[in-house]
Amino acid sequence: MRIVIKSFWPAVIWLILSTIAFCLPGQALPDEKWFKIPYFDKWIHVILLSVMIFLWCLPFIYQTSAKRTVTKLIIWIAIGFLGYGILMEFIQHYFIPHRSFDVGDIAADAVGCIIGSILARRQQQLADQQK
Repeated sequence: MRIVIKSFWPAVIWLILSTIAFCLPGQALPDEKWFKIPYFDKWIHVILLSVMIFLWCLPFIYQTSAKRTVTKLIIWIAIGFLGYGILMEFIQHYFIPHRSFDVGDIAADAVGCIIGSILARRQQQLADQQK
């Protein structure tokens, strides 16, 4: 399915909401049963970063005509947001009460970046077919 978003506003809003979620103190997180699902927090990281990469890549896909340039941008966006995920882990560890550094979260962020890149690349291919 082809998704056309030419504005960066959805990506900016998602980045703000994700940053707020990452910076919530541990006691502010709900203590519901569904949070007890094994690896639930890892799935949250995968989803947040997948959507993040996808939303940041879409405007470039539909505003840039050079296929090679867009492919490089997708890679650099993924690398940049993996850095963002790592930075958020350090911020949680040192500055957010009742939150900790977790290498598993970084791995989940990396998986999310890969999935988001694959989805963005697929959108690029669909956009190229339309041209």
